[in-house]
Amino acid sequence: MRPDDVPVLGLLTQSMNFHTQRQRVIAENVANANTPGYVAKDLDQNDFQRSLQEQMQARSAPRSEQGRGGVPNLSSPVRQWQPVDAPDSETTVNGNSVVLEEQMVQANENRMAYESALSLYQKSLGLIRTAIRQAGR
Repeated sequence: MRPDDVPVLGLLTQSMNFHTQRQRVIAENVANANTPGYVAKDLDQNDFQRSLQEQMQARSAPRSEQGRGGVPNLSSPVRQWQPVDAPDSETTVNGNSVVLEEQMVQANENRMAYESALSLYQKSLGLIRTAIRQAGR
């Protein structure tokens, strides 16, 4: 059994993957803050939320629709999210729409969300390890 076969771990893995990819997009925005005509980008958080809901619904599907061992057949939670144009609140004369302050706020919020998912993942693994040790006695 892989960790992603445990529903909560699969969801947390997908969340960490999303936030990792989002941090790269934010870093690219910051790197292009002075590039004429550059439009800030972001990952679609609504698409991410829909993906999580679909994964939860698939995991709660009847056993007849699930794979071996009652685990549903899901695509890998390691998904590539596509950046979309997401201009910040201002556009400069040269057409650049990156506002560094807004990007820094987004980077910090994204970091906190990633760290929360990572902490929950680690705690969940710890609980599973404890349960396995208790069952082995």
